[in-house]
Amino acid sequence: MTAIKTKQPRKQRKRYFKAPYHIRNRMMTAPLSDALREKYGVRRLPVHRDDKIVVFKNKSGDEEIKGKVIKVLPQQYAIHIEGHSKEKADGTIVSFPVHPSNVVITSLHLRDRKRREMIQRRSRKELTEEELTAGIYDDEEELEETLEDHDIPEEEDLFEEFEELEADDSAAVEDSTEAEKEEVSS
Repeated sequence: MTAIKTKQPRKQRKRYFKAPYHIRNRMMTAPLSDALREKYGVRRLPVHRDDKIVVFKNKSGDEEIKGKVIKVLPQQYAIHIEGHSKEKADGTIVSFPVHPSNVVITSLHLRDRKRREMIQRRSRKELTEEELTAGIYDDEEELEETLEDHDIPEEEDLFEEFEELEADDSAAVEDSTEAEKEEVSS
C-alpha cells in the first residue's frame, strides 16, 4: 500500500472509508498460519471465498471460531464465516461480519490461477506450479461433495429427461398444427 501521507486521524479515516475498490482488496488481507507461512513463503494474502480460517479476536472471547469463508464484502471490509451466525427473533439466520485482520488463514483455496500466480510472485521461495497445485484436483471426496451440493444428475438421467422433453415438444407441435388446420378449414 502507499505510504501514509498524513498523521491526522480524520484524514486517515477518510482515506480508509473512501478507498477505491482496488485498494480495498489490498486491505482485505489476513495473515497465514505458521505452517502455510513456511510452506509458501508468504506472510499475508487477501481472503478468498472457501478459505478455511480461525478467528482469533472476537467479541465473545471464550469460544474459538473456525470455518470456511462464505462471503467476502470489500465494500464493508467484512467477511462472513460458515457457522458464525445466530438466529433472529423472526427465525432467520444471520451471519456476523468479521474484519479480515482478526482472522488467521489455516487453509488456502488454490483453484484460482491468479491467486497461485500471486503466491509465486510474492513468495520468498521458488515455487513451481506443480507444487502449488499438488493435491488440489486429486480430492475426489471434495469433488463429490460439490456435485452433491449442486444436485447434478447422472448422465443417463439427463438423456432420459432430454428424450422426454423432445417427445413432449413433438407432441405439442403436432397438436398446434392440427389446431391450425381446423381453424383454416372452418
